[in-house]
Amino acid sequence: MKFLRIFCVAVALAVPPLTSHAHGGEDHGNAPAPAPVASAAPRAQAQSEDFELVAEVQGQGQALVLFLDRFDSNAPVVGAQVEVDGGGPPTMAAETAPGVYRVAAGPWTQPGRHALTVSVQAGDTADLLSATLDVPAAAAAAPAAPLAVGSPATTKRSLWALAGALALAALGGFTWLRRRTSTSS
Repeated sequence: MKFLRIFCVAVALAVPPLTSHAHGGEDHGNAPAPAPVASAAPRAQAQSEDFELVAEVQGQGQALVLFLDRFDSNAPVVGAQVEVDGGGPPTMAAETAPGVYRVAAGPWTQPGRHALTVSVQAGDTADLLSATLDVPAAAAAAPAAPLAVGSPATTKRSLWALAGALALAALGGFTWLRRRTSTSS
């Protein structure tokens, strides 16, 4: 009977630390470093004394979106006339939000290296911005990732498996002790 008490105390002391986890903003260990995130959309940047421009292919090559800001204040350029020349006929961009201009798909959304010239007319200020847009060939879709080893789902499963194993061990120990004491009487 003494063995059973010692075993139950050992199990009771071992299980709570195994089932504890971080909560309330606490960190109970070193979390793995997040994987670096690569921009999925091809981008080009240009700047002048007056403007900063970021051009991004969006919608799987369906449009070129231009983000246009003032260089000195980083304020969005609103109401500008923006024209994009990328090897084909020049195309006017439509403003979709403050400082955001959109151009429908053109030769610059196809895979390859494209020299862009963006003409900006905002009030009394006019400028030409040049950038090179490198659009890679479409990559094959990656297969779904398996469940990560340190994920909460696998940790929870492991804890339930451990608790079940400990319960079976306790039951086996109890049965063994009971048979041992009944045969010795």
